[in-house]
Amino acid sequence: MNPQTKLKDLECFKNSTKEQADKKQMIEEFISTREKYILLDADSLLYNVVHFHRDKDTREDLEHQYEDFLSQKRAIVNTIEEDGFNYIELVYYFTMCKNNFRYNIYPEYKKKDKPDEEMRALVSVLKYYVIQMLETEGNEVRYSDTLEADDLISIDARQLESIIVSLDKDLKQIPGAHFDYYKQKTGEQDAEGFDLREFRGWSYTTPQEGYDMFLKQMLIGDTADNIKGAKGVGKVGATKLVTGSNFEKLLKVARKYDSIERMR
Repeated sequence: MNPQTKLKDLECFKNSTKEQADKKQMIEEFISTREKYILLDADSLLYNVVHFHRDKDTREDLEHQYEDFLSQKRAIVNTIEEDGFNYIELVYYFTMCKNNFRYNIYPEYKKKDKPDEEMRALVSVLKYYVIQMLETEGNEVRYSDTLEADDLISIDARQLESIIVSLDKDLKQIPGAHFDYYKQKTGEQDAEGFDLREFRGWSYTTPQEGYDMFLKQMLIGDTADNIKGAKGVGKVGATKLVTGSNFEKLLKVARKYDSIERMR
């Protein structure tokens, strides 16, 4: 649901909850200016491209894969523009950090029992090529030796009138407008019988929602990053714990971890 439609939907409620009122105000402020920076989490897009070409003859053809990368980017941008927004600049973000600060805190970060080394290698080769091409063509490309792409996006999103474009659920903790470019089935088919797909599209995070998401994620953990979370706490349990004032919520999370430590 694009921002304008979502705003109309929220305006239909005569007696809005505080959460609905906060979201309505956030969207009103967002659409007050139509010129935005597009902050693209390019790592996820690279994985899309490599996954598509992995078992095809084009897997070694970096030029062809780069064109596919640009084609998918254009489809995303075109959809955002069709929804009424122009971009001041599109910024590409990549994770290139060899000295990720998280490894100093938690050495087991992102370690997996059976990593897909082939996929990792294919993505790495394409990533270096794509970055080189984008920079040669004068695009704005950002990466760091210590910070991941989502860290860099988080920093810039707090300073720029922007739309965060990503598949990463963690980035949805950042207050503002998000565009999810995952292609989901519409339930309809084209003339040849193929399933029609569309972008998952827009979502909107208020500051309060972002804070609550962060605390819930601390409790649940993240298998993709090998973060265990609090033992025995799932989505339902985390939702029950994250209630009350912001201080009370934080205190509950801290106590949950403290009780786990005492049991060890």
